Amino acid sequence: MIELIMAVVLITIALLALMASYDGAFISMHKSARTNAATQLADTQLELYSSLYALSTTNPNQQIGLNSSLLTTAEANDAYYSTDESSLSPSGTDATNASCSTTSAQCEPVQTVTGLDGKSYRMETFVRDVAQTLTCTMTTAGSCSATTHQRVVTVIIRDPNSSGTPKIYTATEAFDCGPVGTSACSAPS
Repeated sequence: MIELIMAVVLITIALLALMASYDGAFISMHKSARTNAATQLADTQLELYSSLYALSTTNPNQQIGLNSSLLTTAEANDAYYSTDESSLSPSGTDATNASCSTTSAQCEPVQTVTGLDGKSYRMETFVRDVAQTLTCTMTTAGSCSATTHQRVVTVIIRDPNSSGTPKIYTATEAFDCGPVGTSACSAPS
């Protein structure tokens, strides 16, 4: 009888440990699925901007940007957007595109999108112009410097279904034309 009671106690302890590991595995899988869905959404948005950049032959920097009226509204009325924008690095000026219609995905600074998991996510897009000065040292002639202009696109995915709408994923891509005056690009306006 004592052996039977000991066996039942040991089996109960083993089952409780197994159940606890299932709980941890479920939470881990849920977080991983959420991160994968957010990654896919951000990558899709960046691919959209990359294709817009590649399609332009005369001035790629002028072809990608956000709708200016939607951007102004988001900056003024959306606490998450304005906080995220102020924390972006490197700093730059907002890039807008006058031909951007408000119904196009690349024109809206804030969107609610559905991930591969069927859940809703909040996608924030930031497009900024960044000027950088590059310096080099040459062995015979001294040093040189050049200013490059980049259009930097940052996408932040948040979970609107969780308390505080936490950030899930952030992705950034820079589109560089090289030094001003050496290619088809001009300084961003």
